[in-house]
Amino acid sequence: MKAIPDDATRHPEAPRVALVGLVLVGLCVLVLFPTLKRRLGIFDQGMWFLDSYAILASSDAVRAGLDPSQPNPLDVFQRQHSYSNWWFLLGDAGFTRDDNFLIGGSWVVAFLVAAFAGLRPASWRQAALGALALLSPPVVLAVNRANNDLVVYALLAAGLWGLREARPARLLLFALMLVLATGLKFYPFIAGAALLAVRPPRLGLAATVLSLLAAGLTLASVWTDFRKAVFPAPMEVYTFGAPLIFRDLGWTGPGALLTGMLLIGLGAVVCVWRGWVIRLDDPQPELRARLAFGVGATLLVGCFLAGISHSYRLIFVLFLLPLLWRIASGPVVRWLGGLLAALLWLDGLYCLTTNLLIGPMPLAELVRRQVIWRFLTQPLAWAAMAVLAGSLLALALTTWRDWREQEALP
Repeated sequence: MKAIPDDATRHPEAPRVALVGLVLVGLCVLVLFPTLKRRLGIFDQGMWFLDSYAILASSDAVRAGLDPSQPNPLDVFQRQHSYSNWWFLLGDAGFTRDDNFLIGGSWVVAFLVAAFAGLRPASWRQAALGALALLSPPVVLAVNRANNDLVVYALLAAGLWGLREARPARLLLFALMLVLATGLKFYPFIAGAALLAVRPPRLGLAATVLSLLAAGLTLASVWTDFRKAVFPAPMEVYTFGAPLIFRDLGWTGPGALLTGMLLIGLGAVVCVWRGWVIRLDDPQPELRARLAFGVGATLLVGCFLAGISHSYRLIFVLFLLPLLWRIASGPVVRWLGGLLAALLWLDGLYCLTTNLLIGPMPLAELVRRQVIWRFLTQPLAWAAMAVLAGSLLALALTTWRDWREQEALP
């Protein structure tokens, strides 16, 4: 008897439409019922898009003759400007704080379009998983604040979109998007390492070196802005970074940073030795999916090691999903998928449970409970980052080996 294909097989676009519908409905629910966001520990201080507002406030401060590197009286929280001066082009174009809904909303739309275009679920299950990722508390936090990580995501996704094939013009487009993202927020320059997944290895190495060089020169051009930038380490639940556990133990400074790097490096070596990695050199999955995974992995591991940030950095988990969906089997995929799901949802579930079952409490007790929670959950973040770092290390080693073998051919 001939099997009847399901709707996803007969209509391959249906899961993509379902993903868009689920996410838009979920976001509308959060907008219409803001109490739910507050129960999840996501606050907006009664206004739209706090982070895009801060950038526009910095631009307004420059136009008013104020020093944007100092606490800004024009911002809701008096935040100083912590990014490059490229953002002041918004002010030069005539945008002010009065345009915050337009600017922040455009960042959110660009991010959602990029995410929908990049995820491309092929089944109802993948559509559901994609919706759960896009509606997870860290992603909602980034959208709620219109954080400029959304712009970084959209730029890199645009560069990846054309990389179905490793043609020079398409690699050049990715390098251009990498330069723009680096000039706006410094850290994206490391994503150029993902191009090691390009084959043949000679082309991959050349593309990687040239992209990193272009992004590195961009970073050097805004180095003065970077040196003046202040990156306060958040003290709330939604936090991300290797130094977090050391801070809770009372240890800060370069030693903690170096220890984190050594531990993740050791974890990466163990993962390569045991084969607990995602292969990025295998030509079977689509190149774009492998490169997206490499971009997501480099950004997540790099930001995790560099310091403590808000967990909206986890929006880059979305870059990992297409390849994981295409591999779809094996213990490493299942374990990594479970770890990533935990990173996306556990903090939100903790806030929801605490707010529903316990309610308000003294600040000292709140801080104590959060420290305990971080000690319980941080090992999951470390394990996920070790697998991602191991996957990148395996890619580097394989690329080096393939290049040597190619060079040895007559």
